[in-house]
Amino acid sequence: MYTILLVEALEGDASVLASALRVEGFNVVSVATAGAARDSLQDDPVAIAIVDLMVRGEPGSTGLDLARDIRNASPSTRVLLTSAYHLSERQLERADCGVSGFIPKPYDVAEVVDFVRQKASSPPSSRRLWHAESLSGVHDKHEDTPVTARRR
Repeated sequence: MYTILLVEALEGDASVLASALRVEGFNVVSVATAGAARDSLQDDPVAIAIVDLMVRGEPGSTGLDLARDIRNASPSTRVLLTSAYHLSERQLERADCGVSGFIPKPYDVAEVVDFVRQKASSPPSSRRLWHAESLSGVHDKHEDTPVTARRR
């Protein structure tokens, strides 16, 4: 069983996503702040950390800072950022925070669970980043077919 660290600023979003991931067999540790995320990482190993870009932390810090901290403390942990603010793959690469993916909000919970499942079972070098497309929502950058269309 994989452990997912969910660092989500909005309690409602955290609750829905954590429940869906648990139903799929993941162990989920849900926290609301960067400090609580750092404490949690010291307690148990985490396969994937899903970090809200707007997570509360020290003044002036963001989810990008937390992503860097997680990657430095636990290089085997895959970090996925989520936000209502769109970040392009290029922006993520320039931020040099070592994230393995981006999940735009609002998101389809089933798509996110599928994406997390793929990330958990893929090799650590997997760098598939998702981004929002205006017509169909979430895409895998390596394929032209929207994720929702592939599941039908």
